[in-house]
Amino acid sequence: MSKEARLLFIVTYLLVGIGIVMIYSASGVLAFDRHGSELFFLVRQGLYVMLGTIGFFIASTLPVDFYKKNARAFMLLAIMLLMTVYLPVIGHSAGGARRWIHIGGFQFQPVEFAKLACCIYLADYIGRKIAWVQKGDVRVFVPPLILIGFVCGLTLLEPDLGSVAFIVMMTSVILFVSGLQLRYVFGALAILMPALYFLIIRVPYRLSRLEAYLNPWEDPQGSGFQIIQSFLAFASGGVHGVGLGQSTQKLFYLPSSHNDFILAVIGEELGLIGIMFVVALYILFFVCCIRMARRADQPFEKLLITSITLLIILQTVIHMMVATGLVPTKGLPLPFISYGGSSIVVNLIAVGILVAIDRRKRHSI
Repeated sequence: MSKEARLLFIVTYLLVGIGIVMIYSASGVLAFDRHGSELFFLVRQGLYVMLGTIGFFIASTLPVDFYKKNARAFMLLAIMLLMTVYLPVIGHSAGGARRWIHIGGFQFQPVEFAKLACCIYLADYIGRKIAWVQKGDVRVFVPPLILIGFVCGLTLLEPDLGSVAFIVMMTSVILFVSGLQLRYVFGALAILMPALYFLIIRVPYRLSRLEAYLNPWEDPQGSGFQIIQSFLAFASGGVHGVGLGQSTQKLFYLPSSHNDFILAVIGEELGLIGIMFVVALYILFFVCCIRMARRADQPFEKLLITSITLLIILQTVIHMMVATGLVPTKGLPLPFISYGGSSIVVNLIAVGILVAIDRRKRHSI
């Protein structure tokens, strides 16, 4: 491996290690209350990391052409999995949403795989049509938009508007990076605005999230409760933090403290110093990926590295903005750190693909 790939591996597993420690710290009391063992979430996350690591090594040893040749098959599999959640035995619902496949005591969220499948498919399609892209022919983008629109439609039915918004943002950035003029990107987003109005303003629980974002103190015991507790966690942590394991917000004050709002627990226990260390690791991850993308000499490889980088970094930025109240609340995990099997497995496989591209480049020198 190149030095960038080695550093990428180290940074990734440093983040995974931080995640394991913070998940145990944030979930121990909750796990004991719900499941009778404070190790419940820790053990499960350890199993997910093991599965993700196996996926990482398999993905890193496969030839890059495997991903290119099977890009459309990945999209078809993603669509099939998104449809599987509606099966009466396998599909699992919680909190009014049907987003999971339940097999053997474990749950898998197909939309996480769909995000990676979209990355691979877009890299393959645009790489094959790069000459048309460079000519500025906007028609070349119609087929992938239809297919990704179908994925978004299935995801919206679960319902999961946040993941749909993420896929749309990621796709827009990838298309722009590949050569689509910015006016077309803004034009497409303008067309989607009426749909966004009906999907948010006309849906009471989404509207309450928006109102809580604009003024959480208006309903501090209701819609604004979660983000206010996140603010209190950061305020309690200060610069140095209250100490590892000493958070009070995780004691049933801050909901989803081990996944959607784990950054707030990091801020409370490890303070600004801990947050900056985590941010520095993600910046290192980004820099490594950018350097790998600049070295890639094939359009597919360059686009795939770019799209996977977006997959990780964009989720990171959105998670941090949610935790600090800069955008409305949405349950996107913090990559490599938040509790969740689907996220950690898919993200480690994505890093394995990056290493596979690096290996091909090194062997071709």
